[in-house]
Amino acid sequence: MGLLSHTGFLGKTVQGKALESLVCATAASGFLLFGYDQGIMSGIITEENFLTYFPQMEPMNKMGAIQALVVAIYEIGCLLGSFFIIAYGDRLGRRRAVLLGVVIMLIGTAIQASSFGMAQLIVGRIVTGVGNGMNTSSIPVWQSEMAPPKIRGFLVLFEGALIAGGIMVSYWLNYGFFFVTQYGSFQWRFPLAFQALFGVILLVGILALPESPKWLLKKDKDDLAIEILCRLQKCDPDDPVIKEEVRELKRVTAITKNQKLTLKEFYGAGPEMNRWRVTIAYTSQLFQQIGGTNLVTYYATTVFEDSLGFSPSLARLLTACYGTLYLAAAIVALFIVDHYGRRKMMILGAAGMGISSLVIGACLSQVTPTYTAPAYVATVFIFIFIAFFAVGWLGITWLYPAEVTPLRIRAEANGLSTSFNWLGNYAVVQLAPIMIYSISWKTYFVFMCINFAFIPVIYFTFVETKGYPLEQLDEIFEEAYEKGENPVWTERRVRKGGKNGVRNVEEGKGKGKEGTLSEDEKVERGNGGGNWREGPDGQRFFEPEVERQKAEEEEFEDRTDRYPAVRP
Repeated sequence: MGLLSHTGFLGKTVQGKALESLVCATAASGFLLFGYDQGIMSGIITEENFLTYFPQMEPMNKMGAIQALVVAIYEIGCLLGSFFIIAYGDRLGRRRAVLLGVVIMLIGTAIQASSFGMAQLIVGRIVTGVGNGMNTSSIPVWQSEMAPPKIRGFLVLFEGALIAGGIMVSYWLNYGFFFVTQYGSFQWRFPLAFQALFGVILLVGILALPESPKWLLKKDKDDLAIEILCRLQKCDPDDPVIKEEVRELKRVTAITKNQKLTLKEFYGAGPEMNRWRVTIAYTSQLFQQIGGTNLVTYYATTVFEDSLGFSPSLARLLTACYGTLYLAAAIVALFIVDHYGRRKMMILGAAGMGISSLVIGACLSQVTPTYTAPAYVATVFIFIFIAFFAVGWLGITWLYPAEVTPLRIRAEANGLSTSFNWLGNYAVVQLAPIMIYSISWKTYFVFMCINFAFIPVIYFTFVETKGYPLEQLDEIFEEAYEKGENPVWTERRVRKGGKNGVRNVEEGKGKGKEGTLSEDEKVERGNGGGNWREGPDGQRFFEPEVERQKAEEEEFEDRTDRYPAVRP
């Protein structure tokens, strides 16, 4: 069996929870690499030896614009990588897209670490960014499609926590190497090269593990898909749960099978409400970046040293502590995301970041050469700011686009969403040093206004995805379209048990808990006889298998009669 086979070189040797854990660890290593590369330049751009090789990057050179360009150009590479996934991601598959991305990223790392001139450094950062853009567009989709619904949020947010983990590692490494001055350029070349370690882990993991079974079903590789589903759930192909999952996935893909995805369909306003779903997907990623977090993440050492007046060594120590809090807050998010849901946490994060930005700006406006006490308060609120970001925004916006978009357009929509992440990231990283130089503390008031503006947008347009199987959200949007209502309100009614034919997914109360069946239901499903449904009067009834299949066929014919453009 080849290394590039869809089943991975581990084959059937790992199954069940062990396989889920390996998928999680491999996916997380990609975001560990991403985080490390985000944070590593923070300390390097202020190192004296680094500036002897790249004097153009002195902070005061052209108001910091050149320094900002070299740091931010990485985001342009990431944007190009995400565009590549939009165009070719579904053709490659989730796994092979990640494999190609990590190889490109390793090449970019080698170019950066061996740089002796500005041009080489810029090329290295662009190449590294291309690989990272491919990875971050593909890994969340692969992870979401491999994870069971009840822990999907936890697993994908674990990737987000590893972004913070990678940033923390880079900050502490920068702090340690600040004192290694006797070895010349090794002081900054080694930290740049160190990220290759995470790339190798990702490379080995992605070669070992299987492709997404949902992508395989979409490509008519049913036998492979069933084999991988059985490995994930550690059961036989004849298990009723496997049969039902395969049947549901094939039902979802049947309508659009063998059709080329067009822009009209991708961003259409038809029954699937793709326009709404794609828009909130990429908006969530854009909001994550333009809230201002990367003002500190990319320039933390500069902020603590220049804006707040701390010594170079203390500035690096504070930066490392900032990264440690970042990781701790991201870990907290892991344990509450599937309890509070995506919307509430994003709103909480935006409110906390807005208030923190207000306090930081107000404090810095009072700092003078002889009165520095407000700088200490500002430092505390910089830490509070990142804690709110980590809880409310860091991981959720990598999870949300993969959850809210339908299977038919998921790879392309996730690539587009990630491209908006990089556009917002580039804008902040490019403009932040110039804003700090030009308007000083007022910069934080700008980000305060932006964060407060997020709250009504999230409340009125972002549909909650907590607890739903990925395919079940299609039914919610279809009902909203049929009734001409905001899908946010439709989802609320469904969660309370008010939609015909869709199971109540309110978690934690026994009845209606996702994935929880009564003993009678288990007997009927175990016999393969059919499924429980909910009638117009709200009463639940058992629908035999033959009747269910007949109803689905009639529904399909009715749908294709109404919407001829989607007939296979």
